[in-house]
Amino acid sequence: MGKYAAVFIFLGVFYPTFFYLAATLNSSTDEFSLLSLKTQITSDPNNIIHKLVTRDLFLYLDWRNLRPEAPQSDWFGSFRYGFGGHHCKREIGNLSFLTYMDLSNNSFTGLVPDEIGNLIRLRTLLMDYNELTGQIPNSIGFLRKLERLSLTRNHVVGTIPWSIFNISSLQRIALTGNKLSGTLPLDICQHLPELEYLLLSINELSGNIPTSISMCAKLKALSLSFNNFSGSIPVAIGNLTELQILYLGRNILTGELPSAIFNISSLLFLAAGNNKSQAAFQKIYAINPPSFKY
Repeated sequence: MGKYAAVFIFLGVFYPTFFYLAATLNSSTDEFSLLSLKTQITSDPNNIIHKLVTRDLFLYLDWRNLRPEAPQSDWFGSFRYGFGGHHCKREIGNLSFLTYMDLSNNSFTGLVPDEIGNLIRLRTLLMDYNELTGQIPNSIGFLRKLERLSLTRNHVVGTIPWSIFNISSLQRIALTGNKLSGTLPLDICQHLPELEYLLLSINELSGNIPTSISMCAKLKALSLSFNNFSGSIPVAIGNLTELQILYLGRNILTGELPSAIFNISSLLFLAAGNNKSQAAFQKIYAINPPSFKY
């Protein structure tokens, strides 16, 4: 394999999602690590991975193009992969030139490897809809080029590492549907100038919604519903002039829904019901009925 060979791997489970790795290899270490990960797939009922992913210059498995003449049901497969073993962790950490990792919609188990923090060139990390457990490693905070982080619908627990909120390149943080607890940092948006999506619904987060949320000036979606947030809704949310989606329902928030929120012209969806002050929220709706679905 050439010294600077481009590598793309798709190991899909449900059309049209993929297990996707993209990297530029500059050493045999990266090549060996990538191929070693392939060998640790423990279930490949259609024998697709072992037939089509080889040591070619361009390692490419596009699930949609496997058998274009076949029904879609023939394109499906399932892959099981455990992050528990030391060997696997080491190999993940050796993919030093990896820029894009999508492990979504598989049955990956075990902990999120701490060694992911070694992938300093990583821009996208997607691990949605798996069976990952344990805590989110603090080492993710070392990924200073990361733009998208998504661990939606897993079983991760514990607090969100505050170091994640210091990655200034982040555009999307999606941790919906886990068992995360603890509070959000008071300066949550102080170092997130590019953040557009903060999706933390369906967890066990608590405490106040930080007023510094208004410093995420590019925020388009703020989803905090189905948690245990308390206190009042920050008036400063009304300063998010690009906000389109605001989900705050199913918490224990008190006080009134700030009227400034209804002045956000870009707002399309608002859900703030089922809090302690639902009656107050309904009163505001009656006084100034929003023109969007809530």
